[in-house]
Amino acid sequence: MRADMRNKITILALQSGYDPEGEPINDWQSVEGLTNLWASKEPLLGNEFFAAEQTQSKVEVKFRTRYIQGVTNEMRVQDDEGIYEILSAINVKNLNRELLMYCKKVK
Repeated sequence: MRADMRNKITILALQSGYDPEGEPINDWQSVEGLTNLWASKEPLLGNEFFAAEQTQSKVEVKFRTRYIQGVTNEMRVQDDEGIYEILSAINVKNLNRELLMYCKKVK
């Protein structure tokens, strides 16, 4: 674990199904094996924020963690401060060592 990875996060995925009455249910659930992951949480400032805003809307924070296969922008990140929508999940340099997730807070 890197020294700057001090935050515990959980990856959430949208689970669809039906309740006993047959009504559709859409609920965000933690992904098995992707809970209590160590990550760094960095607010975007200055040029990085401006550059991220050019391609994404309302990017607020960047989570950095070890590489996790299968994390997509259809998922969410939860930490102690709230839940964040993943706008972009990037495998840094395609080395399968580090994952960057640019996110915005879910209201």
